[in-house]
Amino acid sequence: MSYSSNVPRERNIGSEFMGDVHKDIIPRDIHFGISKAAQRHWFDNDLQKTAIIDCFSVALPEGERFFIRSLTHYANKLSDKELTAEIKGYSVQEAFHTREHLDYNNSLKALGYDVDKMEANLCATLKTIKSPMIRLAVTCAIEHFTAVFSFAVLRHPEVFEGADIRYRRLWTWHALEELEHMAVAIDVFKDASRDMPAWKRYFLRTGAINGVAVTFLINYLRNVGLYARADGEKTGIRFWARFWWLLIVKPGFARFSLLAFLKYYLPGYDPAKERDEKLIDTWREWVDRETSELIAKPKTAPALAPAN
Repeated sequence: MSYSSNVPRERNIGSEFMGDVHKDIIPRDIHFGISKAAQRHWFDNDLQKTAIIDCFSVALPEGERFFIRSLTHYANKLSDKELTAEIKGYSVQEAFHTREHLDYNNSLKALGYDVDKMEANLCATLKTIKSPMIRLAVTCAIEHFTAVFSFAVLRHPEVFEGADIRYRRLWTWHALEELEHMAVAIDVFKDASRDMPAWKRYFLRTGAINGVAVTFLINYLRNVGLYARADGEKTGIRFWARFWWLLIVKPGFARFSLLAFLKYYLPGYDPAKERDEKLIDTWREWVDRETSELIAKPKTAPALAPAN
């Protein structure tokens, strides 16, 4: 299986070769083409199951641009030079995630969902974060959310039972790469804040995830409502009761994620210690097998929109 070899830069990626990326972070240039065959209710022909996942995708392109800018800001300011290679691999992976979720979101637009309205609050919120250190802390927090979700998806693949295989491939690929680079953001944070008192670093890190949790939940639930109403679904008590049942009980994405999420509040939390090599190797084989015909031929990576 061939992999892309391009380095993302803050404003434009694809204009230089990747060079040395970290050996454990493998950028895979895979085109899933979701927009070419967009499907409504692709998850078990169930609006609510599909909304749980689709509304997560809505936030990803803008979020991933934010992550890349947050980390590359510190790329030449770190004492640990190995982190530079990790940032490169991380940024290429996130760039391909951005491209594929932009395509995914375009498929949602084609189906009649108001993605622009769903994205608006997130874009406005991220633009208010000016401090590079706070941006980095927020990136660490969101990366923890995505890692926790990824563990749930890969350790409990039954949660995607009934999902269209094209969508399942995309989400499995994304989850795998999130676990490959799950420690990069917090390693950069630790290095960049090395002169900060430990107590201050802890409260910055946990304060960021508190803010992210509240902001994300408010926007996410709002978007689920917009999504459902676009399909003519009434969002009353019965709708939300079943939604929470699906999220917490079965399939249970949140149920499988809660304890892992709370580990972030432990002083000295280190995601590298949570890395599961056997799990990663298993799903690398699955992704390689399932996406072998989707690997991109071009020698350039996708261009990102200009940074704000």
